[in-house]
Amino acid sequence: MARFSKSLRLFFFATLLTTTLFTVTDAANKPKPSKKVNIVLAHGALADGSSWSRVIPHLHAAGHHVIAVQQPLTSIEDDVAKVKAALGTIKSGPIVLVGHSFGGTIISEAAHNNSNVSALVYVAAFAADQGESVAEIGKSYTPLPSNQAFDSDSQGRLVLPQDLFVKYFAPDVELKEAKIMAASQGPFDNVRFGFVSGPPAWKEHPSYYIIAEDDQIIQPEMQAFFARRMKAKKTVKVPASHALLVSRSKEVTDLILEAARAVAK
Repeated sequence: MARFSKSLRLFFFATLLTTTLFTVTDAANKPKPSKKVNIVLAHGALADGSSWSRVIPHLHAAGHHVIAVQQPLTSIEDDVAKVKAALGTIKSGPIVLVGHSFGGTIISEAAHNNSNVSALVYVAAFAADQGESVAEIGKSYTPLPSNQAFDSDSQGRLVLPQDLFVKYFAPDVELKEAKIMAASQGPFDNVRFGFVSGPPAWKEHPSYYIIAEDDQIIQPEMQAFFARRMKAKKTVKVPASHALLVSRSKEVTDLILEAARAVAK
């Protein structure tokens, strides 16, 4: 009996040791959860913060803190000030700053000399260099039909007629949703095309770019030029319209999350 009890104790000890080793090994092999990152989203002209509504839930699901800035679209300077104010509310943790369309100009200006920003993501966005304007850069590319489609409101701010918004801005978005986007578009100042850029933040921070290959608002060739020139850490091409935030939200989200993972290490 004593011999049996000793054997039984040895058996239980061996089992406990084996279980403990496997538990420690499993814990070591499990992927560590991503560090929380602050992700700030800047929309473009003709849009507002809701344009990120397909992207934000996935960023939340990954555990990140998200701010979708509501820029006034009254001037580049006003938009930059609004984004800087949003950045100023973040007290800790790395920041990934994302811009769509003219939001690219905004993040390039807002993140200059801002050491709290860790990475930039350009989503079918302008990325001018110092001393350049969008109007000047555009002279090197074949004009798009949408360039002649804008109307002015009573304050001289630009909008697209709703049917042409659907045609040029969001042709690959489900029609009902595209019409809602057209009805809620944000008029913007008519001088931002001539805004002369200052020192661009993409020379200071790791940058990523996603190109909308079927874009009828910003030439895809121009987008590719921006991505090459900034030496983007990763460039993604998707067959999508300018409204890729909606029509290709997964690819947009994936690129933002890749940037977030890189700065969370």
